[in-house]
Amino acid sequence: MKIKGYLKGFVSALVCLAILVGGSALLTQAATKNYPEVITGIQVIPITFSNTTSTVTPVTFRMPFKAQLLGVSCHARTLDLTDTDETYTMDVREAGFSVMTSAIAMTAAGTVYEGVITDPYIADEATVSVVVTVGGTTPRLNDLTGLLTIRRTN
Repeated sequence: MKIKGYLKGFVSALVCLAILVGGSALLTQAATKNYPEVITGIQVIPITFSNTTSTVTPVTFRMPFKAQLLGVSCHARTLDLTDTDETYTMDVREAGFSVMTSAIAMTAAGTVYEGVITDPYIADEATVSVVVTVGGTTPRLNDLTGLLTIRRTN
């Protein structure tokens, strides 16, 4: 019976689709949301700089279009934690106000940290700044890489 064969294949396809769409305990989610390739306008803005022993704003730019901030992450190759009181954070600000619940605290070198975004929409021509704050007795941060993942919304 050809109909039974087609029906069996159709039911198998529906089960697979239900698992993919609805999720399953057998499937694990990525820590960072992975957007399908069909979603257009996604871009990554890398921010890098070498050394700092004081608070800096390594990058300030005007967003040339309306955008949605999808993700913020950072990583430092080395952090001086000798005196145990050093602190290191990275914040993203639109028009001087943070777009995250709090700045990303970096507590160990070689670890990628993700920020929690509270205000994801960036206006056209808005000034966006990345602020790196260091504190403590002898702070020294080397080779910081920050990534802003955005999606153009207009």
